[in-house]
Amino acid sequence: MALRCALEMLKDDAEGNECREIIVDRLHALNYHIRSYFWLDFRQLNDIYRYKTEEYSHTAVNKFNVNPESIPHWLLDFLPNHGGYFVGNVSPARMDFRWFCLGNCIAILSSLATHEQAMAILDLIEARWEELIGETPLKICYPAIEGHEWRIETGCDPKNTNWSYHNGGSWPGRSDGFCLPFLVNTHH
Repeated sequence: MALRCALEMLKDDAEGNECREIIVDRLHALNYHIRSYFWLDFRQLNDIYRYKTEEYSHTAVNKFNVNPESIPHWLLDFLPNHGGYFVGNVSPARMDFRWFCLGNCIAILSSLATHEQAMAILDLIEARWEELIGETPLKICYPAIEGHEWRIETGCDPKNTNWSYHNGGSWPGRSDGFCLPFLVNTHH
């Protein structure tokens, strides 16, 4: 969004046009990277299940060496047939498969998501309304990290206990003008 705003603020002169070209190139690369490597739907999940590991070349299909064994058991039940979302993080050998509301909403608002991806995100929210919205204003991520994984990921940080504010909890302040009005319209 900052790059798109910068495009609007640049002067129409030689220096501004040079910056504009750099920004457009950066936006193109960013869009490709986010849309290709962070997107998860059933088609992509099916591909991940078939990934070979230890591929290290420019022709590698599994660019981040994500191990198919790292796919969490809850994901198949959570991911609807016609839905999808951007995962929280992709790093070597590991993908954070949790769903993060704010990042996915920003991807829609900033046009990082294609129209089809935006509709798939909204389809997921509608299909999983009870888990993601339920009786609370809005959960920031799903599911919360619990047990042994919580100890490893957070270093036993008490402010990040399961279903607390930073670990799957409700963000009531986010319902007052950013995400919830835009999400409520998708729920029939």
